[in-house]
Parts: sequence; structure tokens; C-alpha cells
Amino acid sequence: MKYKLIARVNPQNKAAAPKYYAAPVYAGEKTLKELSREIADLSSLSPGDVYNVLVNLVTLLPKHTRDGFKVSLGDFGSFKASFSSEGVDDATKFNVSAIRGKKVLYRAGKDVRKGLDDMKLTQE
Repeated sequence: MKYKLIARVNPQNKAAAPKYYAAPVYAGEKTLKELSREIADLSSLSPGDVYNVLVNLVTLLPKHTRDGFKVSLGDFGSFKASFSSEGVDDATKFNVSAIRGKKVLYRAGKDVRKGLDDMKLTQE
């Protein structure tokens, strides 16, 4: 994977000299249809069958995470809903409106993480 160096100023000390950090340079994007074709080439399924399964997965993930389930996809990884909230001094004064930042967290599975071990890094 390619990377480029980005100069960033320390927000806590704007007078300090910037430091350079590596940032990924993406080669593009793979669409659901492209992935469906690639997966079909590796299996006995048609691209349409694979696409249908993936679309249904995308439909069910938000439903189950919204309902409070962690969704495990084996060695691919797992998904779960999360959020943050403002703090209150007294628990009886907490209001659900203090909850913000709803998001879905993905934790890569062992095989996905292991796949990054062989990543070659080159500067752009």
C-alpha cells in the first residue's frame, strides 16, 4: 500500500514546528458488484447469488446492531453499535438526549488482521 507524508501542527502547541505523519493513499474503491463477481469466481455461486447475499447482509446488520446484538461474521470480524454521552452529576437527572455519536464499530477478525502482516508499504 502506498502512503504519503502529511505535515500536521500540534493543536496544543501551534507554535511548535509541524511533524510529518504517514497517511494511506488508497488505490480506489471496490464496489459490492465488483466484490460479488470476485467472490463468484472463487465459488460455485453466480455473481447475482453472491450480490443478493451481500445486499441482505447489509440490510440485516443495521437491524441487529440497532437491536443491541453484536453481529459476528467469524474470521471476517464483528460489528456492534456504540455511542457516547454527556456526563451528569446525578443519575436521576440523566436524559436520553445526552446520548450522541451513535456509530457502528467493526473489529476485524483474526484472518483479516493477519492479512495485513504481508502489506508492503511504499512512499508515493
